[in-house]
Amino acid sequence: MSPEEYAEALEEERRVRNDRARYEVREEHGGWLLSRCNGARQSWGVTRYVNQETAELAAGILNRLKEDEA
Repeated sequence: MSPEEYAEALEEERRVRNDRARYEVREEHGGWLLSRCNGARQSWGVTRYVNQETAELAAGILNRLKEDEA
């Protein structure tokens, strides 16, 4: 495998991993629920916030950390 092919394979693996799960925020029962959603659109709640801006900030940070990790 050439260095270019190897770099391309790593980039593809990173893209696939990042597409698998995302953190999303939605309004639920008078609060803001931070959920982790997988590629099959299944989701589970992580935590609940009272403030929408805080919930979206947390989702943004977690999504960025996930991308950096990949």
